[in-house]
Amino acid sequence: MQEYEIFEFDDDVNEKMVLITSTEDLYYLQNDIYDDISKTNGEKFTILVDLFLRNGFSFNRFVSLNYKGKDRCRSFIVNPREVSEEIKLRVRSYLKTNTELLNNSALTRSAINFVTTGKT
Repeated sequence: MQEYEIFEFDDDVNEKMVLITSTEDLYYLQNDIYDDISKTNGEKFTILVDLFLRNGFSFNRFVSLNYKGKDRCRSFIVNPREVSEEIKLRVRSYLKTNTELLNNSALTRSAINFVTTGKT
């Protein structure tokens, strides 16, 4: 399975978002993400990345990657309150369908249970 999934949104500030589907450090995936997204977005773009499977519901769940070519990438933590509910719901739905990702994540059992059932 690929180590990330790209989601597209028509009516969101973030037209594309990447969910990291492994516990791999984002640093090691940045070039692969660039290669995939630069095909349609060119060499300069910003992409929202969701690190939920690694960081859970913490403040550093979302990161913005600002690419200016393959070798120039800056990252910024994004406040989860600034991310639309549509994005969060799509990720939750995807994870409920792909529960093996949850089971292989760094999440606690209670966090996994909350994602799958809505209960703690």
